[in-house]
Amino acid sequence: MSIEYWLKGDIPPGPIKATVIPDIKKLASIIKQHKKPLIMIGPEIHKLSELIGGDILGILINISNNIKAEMIISDSKTVKELDSRGVKNYVIAFPLEVIQKISSNNSNHDLAIFIGFHYYYCWLLLNYLKHYAYKNLNTMSIDPYPQPNATWTLPLLPLSIWYKNLCQLEEELKV
Repeated sequence: MSIEYWLKGDIPPGPIKATVIPDIKKLASIIKQHKKPLIMIGPEIHKLSELIGGDILGILINISNNIKAEMIISDSKTVKELDSRGVKNYVIAFPLEVIQKISSNNSNHDLAIFIGFHYYYCWLLLNYLKHYAYKNLNTMSIDPYPQPNATWTLPLLPLSIWYKNLCQLEEELKV
């Protein structure tokens, strides 16, 4: 059973809205079903790491390696940190360009995972994909706040519980 708590003004008209997935094991099984996932990491990931006091980028690197996902990075601070850790499986690109590329029919990505963007910016990116992307593309938000335009999203949780869920997701996705 899914949770729905969207305000009427929060999503554009239409029948498509996110399914809130509170169970991390179910979220991990959804991710494992996709063959070519993509993780888009926004610049707010550093602020979340500071607020939590944990290594969120390290968790995302492990998740990316476990599911063989390409990471899309758009800010220099994340690039510098990934380079210092010796990570090579990332691409530097603007989110809007990536969204346009993966929304076309010749994209082979079947899942786009979003984390670390401002709420309103991610809302717009997901809204574009919801309406204009190739129908085989699914979207997921693993931010600490729900995104109504994603296919799947996590519920609104306190940051400490969200971080525990992110750590549990990392464990569930280990091969």
